[in-house]
Amino acid sequence: MPRRSSRNSRAGFGLLEVLVALVVVTVGVTALQRLAARTITVVREDGGRTRALFAARTLLAEAALTPAEPGRETGETPDGLGWERVVARTPHPALREVRVRVLPAGTGAAVELVEVVRVAPR
Repeated sequence: MPRRSSRNSRAGFGLLEVLVALVVVTVGVTALQRLAARTITVVREDGGRTRALFAARTLLAEAALTPAEPGRETGETPDGLGWERVVARTPHPALREVRVRVLPAGTGAAVELVEVVRVAPR
């Protein structure tokens, strides 16, 4: 009967292998945790920008329905977003340029939309 060496008959992992596996798992878990935290931040920022975009489109629609005279207006939406609407004359007397800028809550990037609206003749 062939003899087995004592080194080959040992079962299980050695201390070094366990430490290497632990380091690999730790690095993977840390990377996943950072990825999850960044994803949550990006989703929150995108939600704020989406709300600001809807508010800007609403302000543009209001300007198209009841064209304002040239000038600047500022205000705040019911959910706390600050906005600014600037109406300017264009070379064509029946058109107005409307520029709406809304600041999303918690982020520094503003949403800005520009549209040319028709003014009914008087």
